[in-house]
Amino acid sequence: MKLGPALRHAWVGYQLRLDAEMAATGFARAFPDGRVLRICVRSPQATISDIGRELGITRQGASKIVAALLGRGYVTLTPSPADRREKIVGLTPHAVDYLAAQRQAVERIEAELEAQLGPEVLDSVYRLADALGGPDQPRMSDYLRGATGADEPGPGFDSGGSTGSPAARQA
Repeated sequence: MKLGPALRHAWVGYQLRLDAEMAATGFARAFPDGRVLRICVRSPQATISDIGRELGITRQGASKIVAALLGRGYVTLTPSPADRREKIVGLTPHAVDYLAAQRQAVERIEAELEAQLGPEVLDSVYRLADALGGPDQPRMSDYLRGATGADEPGPGFDSGGSTGSPAARQA
Protein backbone atom coordinates (compact mmCIF):
# COMPACT_ATOMS: atom_id res chain seq x y z
CA MET A 1 0.00 0.00 0.00
CA LYS A 2 1.32 3.45 -0.83
CA LEU A 3 1.63 6.13 1.86
CA GLY A 4 -1.28 8.32 0.70
CA PRO A 5 -3.89 5.53 0.73
CA ALA A 6 -2.44 4.20 4.00
CA LEU A 7 -2.81 7.62 5.65
CA ARG A 8 -6.34 7.98 4.29
CA HIS A 9 -7.22 4.50 5.57
CA ALA A 10 -5.78 5.35 9.01
CA TRP A 11 -7.69 8.64 9.15
CA VAL A 12 -11.00 6.99 8.24
CA GLY A 13 -10.38 4.27 10.83
CA TYR A 14 -9.54 6.87 13.46
CA GLN A 15 -12.70 8.82 12.67
CA LEU A 16 -14.83 5.67 12.88
CA ARG A 17 -13.31 4.85 16.28
CA LEU A 18 -13.91 8.39 17.46
CA ASP A 19 -17.51 8.28 16.19
CA ALA A 20 -18.08 4.99 18.06
CA GLU A 21 -16.56 6.44 21.26
CA MET A 22 -18.73 9.54 20.95
CA ALA A 23 -21.87 7.49 20.28
CA ALA A 24 -21.14 5.50 23.45
CA THR A 25 -21.28 8.77 25.41
CA GLY A 26 -24.53 9.84 23.77
CA PHE A 27 -23.07 12.11 21.10
CA ALA A 28 -23.47 11.06 17.51
CA ARG A 29 -21.66 12.85 14.70
CA ALA A 30 -23.61 16.01 15.26
CA PHE A 31 -22.42 18.44 12.66
CA PRO A 32 -20.44 18.75 9.48
CA ASP A 33 -17.57 20.77 10.88
CA GLY A 34 -16.56 20.59 14.53
CA ARG A 35 -13.72 22.97 13.77
CA VAL A 36 -16.19 25.81 14.24
CA LEU A 37 -16.57 24.87 17.91
CA ARG A 38 -12.80 24.89 18.39
CA ILE A 39 -12.58 28.28 16.69
CA CYS A 40 -15.15 29.60 19.17
CA VAL A 41 -13.13 28.19 22.08
CA ARG A 42 -9.99 29.99 20.90
CA SER A 43 -11.79 33.16 19.82
CA PRO A 44 -14.87 33.79 21.98
CA GLN A 45 -15.74 36.91 19.95
CA ALA A 46 -15.53 35.13 16.57
CA THR A 47 -18.08 36.27 14.02
CA ILE A 48 -19.47 34.25 11.14
CA SER A 49 -17.10 36.12 8.81
CA ASP A 50 -14.13 35.32 11.08
CA ILE A 51 -15.07 31.66 11.00
CA GLY A 52 -15.34 31.72 7.22
CA ARG A 53 -11.90 33.30 6.90
CA GLU A 54 -10.31 30.77 9.24
CA LEU A 55 -11.94 27.84 7.44
CA GLY A 56 -11.05 29.28 4.03
CA ILE A 57 -14.66 29.40 2.90
CA THR A 58 -17.14 32.12 2.06
CA ARG A 59 -19.21 33.89 4.69
CA GLN A 60 -22.24 32.18 3.16
CA GLY A 61 -20.63 28.76 3.61
CA ALA A 62 -19.72 29.56 7.21
CA SER A 63 -23.24 30.83 7.80
CA LYS A 64 -24.69 27.49 6.65
CA ILE A 65 -22.43 25.54 8.99
CA VAL A 66 -23.26 27.87 11.89
CA ALA A 67 -27.00 27.58 11.11
CA ALA A 68 -26.72 23.77 11.31
CA LEU A 69 -24.92 24.05 14.66
CA LEU A 70 -27.51 26.54 15.90
CA GLY A 71 -30.34 24.20 14.90
CA ARG A 72 -28.73 21.37 16.87
CA GLY A 73 -28.21 23.49 19.97
CA TYR A 74 -24.42 23.81 19.81
CA VAL A 75 -24.07 27.56 19.30
CA THR A 76 -25.76 30.85 19.99
CA LEU A 77 -25.73 34.01 17.90
CA THR A 78 -25.57 37.50 19.34
CA PRO A 79 -25.26 40.82 17.50
CA SER A 80 -21.72 42.13 17.24
CA PRO A 81 -21.30 45.46 19.04
CA ALA A 82 -18.69 46.44 16.44
CA ASP A 83 -20.81 45.72 13.35
CA ARG A 84 -24.58 45.27 13.38
CA ARG A 85 -24.39 43.17 10.21
CA GLU A 86 -22.25 40.59 12.01
CA LYS A 87 -23.17 38.00 14.59
CA ILE A 88 -20.87 36.62 17.28
CA VAL A 89 -20.97 32.84 17.50
CA GLY A 90 -20.96 31.53 21.06
CA LEU A 91 -20.90 28.03 22.50
CA THR A 92 -23.79 26.50 24.42
CA PRO A 93 -23.30 24.20 27.42
CA HIS A 94 -24.17 21.33 25.04
CA ALA A 95 -21.18 22.25 22.84
CA VAL A 96 -18.89 22.46 25.87
CA ASP A 97 -20.08 19.00 26.95
CA TYR A 98 -19.50 17.69 23.42
CA LEU A 99 -15.94 19.03 23.33
CA ALA A 100 -15.18 17.55 26.76
CA ALA A 101 -16.55 14.16 25.69
CA GLN A 102 -14.56 14.35 22.47
CA ARG A 103 -11.34 15.14 24.33
CA GLN A 104 -11.92 12.17 26.66
CA ALA A 105 -12.67 9.89 23.68
CA VAL A 106 -9.46 10.99 21.94
CA GLU A 107 -7.47 10.37 25.12
CA ARG A 108 -8.95 6.84 25.40
CA ILE A 109 -8.15 6.05 21.77
CA GLU A 110 -4.61 7.37 22.07
CA ALA A 111 -4.02 5.45 25.32
CA GLU A 112 -5.25 2.26 23.63
CA LEU A 113 -2.96 2.86 20.66
CA GLU A 114 0.02 3.57 22.87
CA ALA A 115 -0.65 0.41 24.90
CA GLN A 116 -1.01 -1.61 21.71
CA LEU A 117 1.86 -0.13 19.70
CA GLY A 118 4.17 1.45 22.26
CA PRO A 119 5.27 5.07 22.67
CA GLU A 120 8.08 4.70 20.13
CA VAL A 121 5.60 4.03 17.33
CA LEU A 122 3.51 7.05 18.31
CA ASP A 123 6.65 9.18 18.36
CA SER A 124 7.30 8.00 14.80
CA VAL A 125 3.77 9.02 13.84
CA TYR A 126 4.37 12.50 15.29
CA ARG A 127 7.61 12.81 13.32
CA LEU A 128 5.78 11.68 10.18
CA ALA A 129 3.11 14.35 10.76
CA ASP A 130 5.84 16.99 11.05
CA ALA A 131 7.65 15.75 7.93
CA LEU A 132 4.47 15.74 5.86
CA GLY A 133 3.39 19.11 7.20
CA GLY A 134 6.58 20.76 6.02
CA PRO A 135 8.34 23.85 7.32
CA ASP A 136 5.43 26.23 6.70
CA GLN A 137 2.99 24.29 8.88
CA PRO A 138 2.60 24.25 12.65
CA ARG A 139 4.55 21.44 14.29
CA MET A 140 2.00 18.76 15.10
CA SER A 141 4.46 16.98 17.37
CA ASP A 142 4.60 20.05 19.63
CA TYR A 143 0.83 20.00 20.03
CA LEU A 144 0.57 16.23 20.38
CA ARG A 145 3.29 16.12 22.99
CA GLY A 146 1.81 19.05 24.91
CA ALA A 147 4.80 21.32 24.25
CA THR A 148 2.63 24.27 23.26
CA GLY A 149 0.67 24.36 26.49
CA ALA A 150 -2.47 24.77 24.38
CA ASP A 151 -5.61 22.78 25.00
CA GLU A 152 -6.36 22.80 21.29
CA PRO A 153 -4.10 23.12 18.28
CA GLY A 154 -3.78 26.56 16.76
CA PRO A 155 -5.65 27.78 13.70
CA GLY A 156 -3.23 26.13 11.30
CA PHE A 157 -4.18 22.68 12.56
CA ASP A 158 -7.83 23.29 11.85
CA SER A 159 -7.70 25.09 8.52
CA GLY A 160 -4.41 24.02 7.02
CA GLY A 161 -3.01 27.53 7.30
CA SER A 162 0.20 28.59 8.95
CA THR A 163 0.43 30.02 12.45
CA GLY A 164 3.37 31.86 13.88
CA SER A 165 6.77 32.29 12.34
CA PRO A 166 8.82 29.35 11.05
CA ALA A 167 11.50 30.18 13.62
CA ALA A 168 8.96 30.00 16.46
CA ARG A 169 7.67 26.65 15.21
CA GLN A 170 11.16 25.20 15.09
CA ALA A 171 11.94 26.20 18.68
